Amino acid sequence: MAVSKPPLRLITFLALLFLSSLVNAIPHDNKSTLTRRSVTLDLQRNPNYAPNGPAAYARALTKWGAKVPAELAASLDAMRGDVGVGDVGAETIRDDREYLSRVGFGTPLQWLSMDLDTGSADVWIYSSETRQPVAGERRVWKIEESSTAEKVENGTWMISYGDGSAAWGTLYRDTLSLASLTLPNATLESAVSASSSLTSDPYIDGIFGLPYALPSQTDPQQPSVLSSLLPSLAAPLFTVDLRHHSSSGAYTFGYVDPSRHKSSTPIWYTPLTPNATFWQFPYSGIHVGGNDTWYTSNSTAIADTGTSLLLLGRHAAEVYYGTVPGASKNLTAGGIWTYPCTLSTLENGMLPDFEIGFENGFVARVPGRFMNYTVMPDDTGKCMGGLQEWGNGEDLGIFGDVFLKAVYAVFDVGGGRIGFAEKELEGEGDDGDDEDGEDGEENGEEDGDDNDDGDDGEETDGSD
Repeated sequence: MAVSKPPLRLITFLALLFLSSLVNAIPHDNKSTLTRRSVTLDLQRNPNYAPNGPAAYARALTKWGAKVPAELAASLDAMRGDVGVGDVGAETIRDDREYLSRVGFGTPLQWLSMDLDTGSADVWIYSSETRQPVAGERRVWKIEESSTAEKVENGTWMISYGDGSAAWGTLYRDTLSLASLTLPNATLESAVSASSSLTSDPYIDGIFGLPYALPSQTDPQQPSVLSSLLPSLAAPLFTVDLRHHSSSGAYTFGYVDPSRHKSSTPIWYTPLTPNATFWQFPYSGIHVGGNDTWYTSNSTAIADTGTSLLLLGRHAAEVYYGTVPGASKNLTAGGIWTYPCTLSTLENGMLPDFEIGFENGFVARVPGRFMNYTVMPDDTGKCMGGLQEWGNGEDLGIFGDVFLKAVYAVFDVGGGRIGFAEKELEGEGDDGDDEDGEDGEENGEEDGDDNDDGDDGEETDGSD
């Protein structure tokens, strides 16, 4: 029986279909578009770090919209040697930032020391546009030396604070680099001018905001650098590991580094508050070491790497310093809590630990030695504590570096949550494990967050 041949067009179609299937079966090198990466950004502790307690307190209050007490403002004026309100050229008070990170800008890359700030949205940089004396002798982003810098037409930005201080400038798009991760066409804010109170640290070349959903202060509105980075990351998160008096800390982008937190305890996650723009979350209570009483709270807090101190309400401060011999409020410095410096120099310290509890069961312990912030500049033999009070503290706490040095923190943008884990603290061994932490495994690490490939602290490949 004769079998008819299929039409030529059908043969051609089947052949093309077969070839197409072969092509689709061949692995493609699409790393330029599909590979998502993870990087570690090492922290450098400012070698010239010289904290000024009253200035740090005033800066924190100003940043978060609280009024600086008149006595504190007068105290700072006296330190500056001011002879009148608004004098230009007054001596700058040293109020250095403790942790800086190197970030690259432009083509070829220009590496600058940036203050990574989870309480801000903008990435603004001192540049070749910055006026003197604002620029000083610090390194600046030399826009004219970058072949990829493009000015945003009519683009401007401005950040202002409650005390009247401000920074403003123009907008550009240029290449940005975090370690080996490069982001082209990032929106960068070039500082044309800034108030002297914002330029007190000559070692900072700019601020790198890492917000949750806070819009940048740009016109026209621009996406934040963090939101532009997220599609390039293996996971939409970053982590913060600040270290007490050490340069061993780091930020990781795109992965959780299991070597930086205790393996015996999980990461405890807390959802952010509804409609949060900052990294704002609830906490349930406080406890002072050596005291049997837990004080409950229905407050929320913001995790802010750009604030040095731990700011809470009057009640929390009174509870804590009520257990510290000789502690009192320095009314001539605006009510700063101080205590005799001899307490902080004794072996093992005499300041009590401070604990903060969360609804998921996690308890963050800030060791007493972390609560000792600095010596007061008035030569009275008094030291300033790392916990200070502020007017909004009963409802909103600011968990700055004093708190963040004591935990490993995961800022999970994609999950709308923040996670905290125990870590080995400087001067402590394995005996610091919290046995109660095992009860919280159901609130612990999400599958896939930890990436063992990232242990080298350089870069991990997050592609599937």
